[in-house]
Amino acid sequence: MINRATGGIDFRTGLHIRPHCPVASLNSGRTVPQMLKSQRLPMEDWTRHVLGCHDSEFGTFEVEALSADEGRVHLVLLAHKHAFYDPRTPDDAERRVFHEGVISSDLAGQREFTWGDVLCRLESAANKDWLVIAYRREASVPLRMEDVIRRLTAHEDLPGEGV
Repeated sequence: MINRATGGIDFRTGLHIRPHCPVASLNSGRTVPQMLKSQRLPMEDWTRHVLGCHDSEFGTFEVEALSADEGRVHLVLLAHKHAFYDPRTPDDAERRVFHEGVISSDLAGQREFTWGDVLCRLESAANKDWLVIAYRREASVPLRMEDVIRRLTAHEDLPGEGV
């Protein structure tokens, strides 16, 4: 679900979120439904996008994203959904434990990366824990393999060519 090297987040429903990707690109997947809701936030240039529920190898997650800088994703919020969560559980501890398990499994427990940070935060008013992926503004995200190969071959002589 969360790629440790790039910070990308992939769901079985076809939703693929990459650091600083344009929000408009989130609807280009073949099975991804349209965004449910977008809402301007009181902070200049920030918008909240409710992306609905999406399936992963860990189960179903509510997905939201915050964008700025020409509609680019800077923050992704995930909340695992399951009927066994009791809304009266103090600090939504059951969901928090599940989110910590995702961090342990996908990210080997690491929380700080060159591309950003991963943490859990409690939304007190709703007593709901969120798994938060925050991308750094100047993230050093590795290029996709196709881009690496394209750049390397553009600057390298092929065997038997050149001096």
